[in-house]
Amino acid sequence: MTAGGRRRLAILLAALLAAACSSAKEVKLKLPLRPKLAVTGRERLSLAPFLVASKLSDKKDAPRYKDLDLDTEFRRYLGKQLGKRTKMTIVAMPQDVRLPTQNLKELGEAADFWRGVGTRTGADILLTGVVDFRVENKSGYRAEEYRSPIDNRIYYRQVLVESTGFTFDVTVVAIDGHTGLKLFQENFRDTKEKNRRTTDELVGLFENLFSLENQLLGLFVVREREANRYVFD
Repeated sequence: MTAGGRRRLAILLAALLAAACSSAKEVKLKLPLRPKLAVTGRERLSLAPFLVASKLSDKKDAPRYKDLDLDTEFRRYLGKQLGKRTKMTIVAMPQDVRLPTQNLKELGEAADFWRGVGTRTGADILLTGVVDFRVENKSGYRAEEYRSPIDNRIYYRQVLVESTGFTFDVTVVAIDGHTGLKLFQENFRDTKEKNRRTTDELVGLFENLFSLENQLLGLFVVREREANRYVFD
């Protein structure tokens, strides 16, 4: 039987089953999502340095953060979450490791370099990539209605509104520590906006990271998602 024939037969059988059932109800089921990397969950993993996008920019207005080491903060956060939420062994990355290139594509293709790092650390999987964090202060006027205490009528007035936007963008590259070959690459991005002007960059960064946590861990661990299914009586 051809694939088309099997599909038509399956549809026919489903229709007959539905007709034979007196009622059906919709239920929510939790379905497992496999990790995007083919891992056992017990690998040795090490986090190599990440490129910082703002340092690669030639623009004069590229953001510079006095008190924020973006690469270090991100690796510390991700390593801590992987250590808590997986059974992987997090291996320390030697401090003298320097990336061989500032180009993301070339970084994922530097097999000899990564094979050497894998030998030094004994890691099965190496993580690297590029991170970007942007803080944008905004201000402007918007119309706001108010009720006059004099005549009790509603009027509109212009109100100055200040806000701060935080955007975190990371591309994670997973490398085989034994062969030095790229296993996987994916981009993650989150944007938050506060209705006030704030200069606490670290708080904004971690709010972005909290939002992306499950997606980042989904590279390595089984997650659950809810889906609607029908149960026939």
